[in-house]
Amino acid sequence: MKNLTNLLFALLLALLTGCQTKLPVKQTVLSLHPENPNYFLYNGKPTILVTSGEHYGAVMNADFDYEKYLLTLKNDGLNYTRIFLGPYSEVGDNTFGISNNTMNPKPESWLTPWIKNTESGKYDLTQWNSVFFDRLKSYINEADKNGIVVEVTLFTSYYTNHQWSTSPFNPKNNIQGFDSISFKQVNTINNGALMEIQEKYVHKVVQELNEFGNVFFEIQNEPWSDNPLFAEKISSTDTLPANWQQIVETAKPESLEWQNKIAQIIAEEESQLPNTHLIAQNISNFRNKIETPDPNISIFNFHYAYPEAAYENLYLNKVIGLDETGFMPHQDILYRSQAWEFMLAGGALYNNLDYSFIVGKEDGTYVIDTITPGWGHPEYRKQLKIMKNFIESFDFIRMKPDNSILQVIKGNITDFQVLAETGKQYAIYFEKAKSASIELAISNGKFYAEWLNPVSGIKTKTENLTSNNGKIAISCPDFDEDLVLKLLRLP
Repeated sequence: MKNLTNLLFALLLALLTGCQTKLPVKQTVLSLHPENPNYFLYNGKPTILVTSGEHYGAVMNADFDYEKYLLTLKNDGLNYTRIFLGPYSEVGDNTFGISNNTMNPKPESWLTPWIKNTESGKYDLTQWNSVFFDRLKSYINEADKNGIVVEVTLFTSYYTNHQWSTSPFNPKNNIQGFDSISFKQVNTINNGALMEIQEKYVHKVVQELNEFGNVFFEIQNEPWSDNPLFAEKISSTDTLPANWQQIVETAKPESLEWQNKIAQIIAEEESQLPNTHLIAQNISNFRNKIETPDPNISIFNFHYAYPEAAYENLYLNKVIGLDETGFMPHQDILYRSQAWEFMLAGGALYNNLDYSFIVGKEDGTYVIDTITPGWGHPEYRKQLKIMKNFIESFDFIRMKPDNSILQVIKGNITDFQVLAETGKQYAIYFEKAKSASIELAISNGKFYAEWLNPVSGIKTKTENLTSNNGKIAISCPDFDEDLVLKLLRLP
């Protein structure tokens, strides 16, 4: 009788154990650095994220060889990429003029989180597509093997009726039968029955990815595009001539309220899971002073950002990112200078939208045509590696942007950006200097100066300098495009 009781108990225990949901193991997750939350902490190290990555279709486009792509980023010395998920694609469209767009897959190659009935052509938004989630998790795992952090963008604006016409959320494309709405209502609190579908989708993605440490969640890409609120008019330039490049817009209140709700859903879901991930919010193009931050947000992202987008918002003690840039002429200097100036202004994240990654050229060697509104190639990615390595050569979590310490006393410098730990270490980026000398307000002492070419990574000049009476004068080497100065106090 005793043996029979033990056997029954063992069978019952096995049954109960088999029915339990397997929880992910607690991971070392990307987080804000505890000593300086303007930067990341990852795998025990102060971290910045830098990339020149494909156009967000690596998971949704089944034809894209993401293993080759992620290995290319690793070999290029980069550590970050960004993906979009299932509610949006650019199938059958060329609104933005992008040749070989990875977000424009063949219709049969577009993967979404929901199962699609092949006969009716309609999605069932209550049925999850295991093929999609298997590919998503395999992608994140492969990124982790290559030391790459993935920004998972849950939603995006739709921009036009075409993108909305193909979305699984569009009532005509699913069997749920909720009321028809405009694409401008989708990511707002005025989206009716769609809100419940979105909540379930967010819960599912967060649950599936909780086991990974190399991800963070972005709520929505460019929320101001569908629901714009005018913030500022800025001057036109030869580099930024389009009308939209002269306007700063943020999102309307009904969009912001919806974004806050999505952030709350993520936070509440992860409060019941082993791992907690950072949440990002996309603020605006170019720049904007953030006045009322959502406390659930740890990363504030800008597109095509000016340096002030970073340094004006560092007081939030959160990461400031430039997670998309492009739409400039095809010249390395335009993209390179934007990257350097933003990162030395206190930014911790940079992503160039790199259209040299396409299906069939996942090693990033596709030669971008003149029509495509962005730039990227292997040599430019090497230049970003030089920038990343340069910043990481400092104890950068001790540093803050401070252009006030530099004065041009001779010649001309088009632009500059200073990142400094007062009296100890200085990183200075210069753009287009001719016969120039500068003066730094700096504590007395001896300093080691090293000039670096940001294209080749070659040290062009080294010297020892002495500061007296709180100032140090430095003659700048002549250069055509840009140059970088490292200044370190000698013992």
